[in-house]
Formats: sequence, structure tokens, C-alpha cells
Amino acid sequence: MGVFSATEEGTTRVSFAFNILLFALKITGGVVGQSRALLADALNSLLDIVSNSVVWIGIRIARRPPDDGHPYGHGHADTLSALFVATLLVATGVYIGYNAIHVMIDKDYVVPSKLATAVALFTIIVKESLYRWTIRAGRRTNSPAVIANAYDHRSDVYASAGALIGIVVAQVGVPILDPIAGIWIGILILKNAVKIMINNLHFLMGGSPDPELTRKILETARAHCGVKHVRDIKVRSVGTTYIADIKIMVCADLTVKEGHDIARSLKSDLYKAISRLQDAMIHVEPYEESPGKGSR
Repeated sequence: MGVFSATEEGTTRVSFAFNILLFALKITGGVVGQSRALLADALNSLLDIVSNSVVWIGIRIARRPPDDGHPYGHGHADTLSALFVATLLVATGVYIGYNAIHVMIDKDYVVPSKLATAVALFTIIVKESLYRWTIRAGRRTNSPAVIANAYDHRSDVYASAGALIGIVVAQVGVPILDPIAGIWIGILILKNAVKIMINNLHFLMGGSPDPELTRKILETARAHCGVKHVRDIKVRSVGTTYIADIKIMVCADLTVKEGHDIARSLKSDLYKAISRLQDAMIHVEPYEESPGKGSR
């Protein structure tokens, strides 16, 4: 695949390149065009460059195969990268909001020029395009880091839209709206950061992924020849992949080898049904007429 293909690394490289371009444009537009909202947005782009670098490193580490120290692989490096992006977003949101409030207290208003308007509009178009492209790639690869990067792009769209509104309104005679737009930017960024943090902390703490995935595993196990009952299923995420623990029940009079063969065959079927299943630990138990509470 090409350097800028729609892969985890490809989308990160594209984001990195555009964030450098947007940072330069926002600095120019903010200084020359006299827009504090645009300068605040420039800081956001600078941190985006840092977060892109961390995401790229996390993706590279997550792809390393399992070793003695990490028998389940390094997939959580992807999740940790997403949390780092969220942390930077929190810092950015707080700083932008604080700076805007400070400007309002000092009443140090300026009227932005048309250059600031053009840069903010261009940023919205670029960032919305990057969001749509990156979110598709993130969902296809199931990468928390890429998905977090996509939502970072979407937060930038909101931020730049707030900056654009503030700039335009300030130009028509209400300059106080430029710093007010900065506060709006900060709030939106914080909101997206908290959402990313909650989702990724859920997975780091062993939280279950989409219930649809558990349902698919259950249906595959129930349909497998030799499986009389499925007692329990637990699924957890490891970066972009999943690990499942399954308790199945088979006829009590089967030999150990026959029970093992059923489990091995079921594992093969699960790998075929779920492309991102890293491992399935299948526990075989004798079938009982009344499996008990909690049975599926």
C-alpha cells in the first residue's frame, strides 16, 4: 500500500502533513489577521502534530507480535495512544478557555481581518474531509487510536467553526465575540476529550466490546456440532483485536480427546466468523440437563 493509503499508518501520516500546513496557516492568519480565536486554534493544531506522532508510535508498537513479557501482544499501545490524544485535548481546551476569559477580563479586543476568515473556512473544509476519511479507516481497522484521531479532526471542525463565527461577527462590529468563540472552542474540545477518555478507559479496564460481537460468538458456538450448551462467554479488547473466554458443554460420555477436538474445531470456526479474534480460550464441561442460573 502507498505511504498515504487508507490504513492506520497512512491516515496518521496524512493527518500529520495537513496539521503542519494548518498550523502554519493559522499562525499566519492569527498574527497578520489579528484573530485571537485563530491563534488559539493554532495551538490546537500544534498539539495535533504531537498527538499524530504518538498515535503513529502506538500503532507501530501495537503491531508487534506477542513475546514472553506480553503473551497477549502489544495491542493496548493503540488504546494508550488514544488516551494520550484525549489528554492533550483536555490541556488544549482548558488553555484556550482560560486565554479567552483573560482577554474578556482585560477587554483587549481586536477586529480580525479577512485573512483570518479565509484560514478558518479552509480549516473547516480540510478537517471535515479528514474526519470522514479517518473515521472510516478507524472503524474498518478497529483502531482506538485512529478513531480518536478522527474525533480530534471533528473537534477541530467545531473549533474552527466557532472561530469563524467569532471572527465574522467581530468584523461587523462586535469584537467581544472573538474571545467568546475561543471559550466555545475550549468547551467543545473538552467534551470530545472526555468522550474519548471514557471509551478507552473502559477497554483498558477489561470492559466488554460491542454486544453484537458477543452475540455472534454465541451463535457460532451454539451452531457448532457437538456443543450441547454454552454456559458463559466473556470478551475483552486488546487494542484492535479481541480475546474470548467461552464455556461450552458436551456429552458427558465423550473422551477427553473427543471433547478437545470439538473445542479445537469450534475455535477454528470462530476465527473464520470474527476476523479480529486474537484468541479464544474454550473450556469444556460435561453436559447437564439443568445447567443452572446464568446459563445462556
